[in-house]
Amino acid sequence: MIYLVLIFFVLHVGFYLLLAYYWSLVPLISKTSEGPSLSVIVPVRNEEKVIEKVLASLEYQEYDKNKYEVIIINDFSEDETLNIIKECENKLSMHLKVVTLSDSNESGKKQALTKGVEIAKNDFILTTDADCQMGPKWLSSYAACIEGKKMVAGPVALKGQGFWASLQQAEFSGLIGFGAVTLFHNNPGMCSGANLAFSKEAFFEVGGYTDNLQIPSGDDEFLLFNISKRYPGQAVFLKNSKALVITSVHKTLRGFMNQRIRWISKWKHNKNPNLRLAAVLFFLDHLVWLIAIVYTISGGFHWIFLSFLFVTKWLSTVIYISPIHTFLNLRSPVLSLLVIQIIYPFHILIMGVNSIFGSYTWKGRKY
Repeated sequence: MIYLVLIFFVLHVGFYLLLAYYWSLVPLISKTSEGPSLSVIVPVRNEEKVIEKVLASLEYQEYDKNKYEVIIINDFSEDETLNIIKECENKLSMHLKVVTLSDSNESGKKQALTKGVEIAKNDFILTTDADCQMGPKWLSSYAACIEGKKMVAGPVALKGQGFWASLQQAEFSGLIGFGAVTLFHNNPGMCSGANLAFSKEAFFEVGGYTDNLQIPSGDDEFLLFNISKRYPGQAVFLKNSKALVITSVHKTLRGFMNQRIRWISKWKHNKNPNLRLAAVLFFLDHLVWLIAIVYTISGGFHWIFLSFLFVTKWLSTVIYISPIHTFLNLRSPVLSLLVIQIIYPFHILIMGVNSIFGSYTWKGRKY
């Protein structure tokens, strides 16, 4: 037993220290420019509470209004989303298109995004979500980076107050860092459709979402894998604080769990064998840790031994996450990571089982 625990302990600590090292190697970019014409696509469904904020963020971009368009694709919203957009439209100076999907049999985020790409007049596409906000140099930070690239993934940070919010921020920052590092090594692991750019030509060259339409989510990661495979080295992470997109944390545990089940459920469909292996090892790592706890309670290990492993693992995550929090302009994650270190093994096991046997709801639809 001790050898199994030590093997996964070394793998765990080594993994996070390597992530920290490679995050430091991802080039930090600060430049902005006004270059190519851009098309921004925002798929919406029942977004009456947030749609005005994202429209305001896009309106106040410090970018020539004649060099970008915003395309809102309505995915059969059942609330006041469309009426609010119409009320805002006359107050906006940016070029705005609003399109509603016409076939209810072809609904969903991937269908909405595909429709947006089809009608976009520019080759460089940016995607974001209706519950997001961005700074005034969001477009110009991409314009300075995207030329010669087929795909660019941008940073996303969660905003919110209180300890519950800080736990979500610490976890999500780790995912953002993982995505950046794997892109740096041309072996992409993840990205977020809330802050993503790609070439329209590349999108159609790889068939868009045709090979994963049956999977409700994953529009971002499956497209990332297909484009990076087709165009090696031409998908990068934009480590520029001006490119940051901000979205809100989940206020309820139920909403958080529902989202994580949706996220984890797509991993078994991922075509990247390295990523699938990493997911399995990640699950086993937490499973072995729970077994070690039970073994210690039964007298198998001394509590000092287990405490040493616990503290060392916690410190390795602090070393990894802290620089990412600094980049994302978030508070210190030290205390949050301590709590996560305690509860995360239980969380991962529950989420793993639910992603296989459970269901989730998304935008009022059940899957």
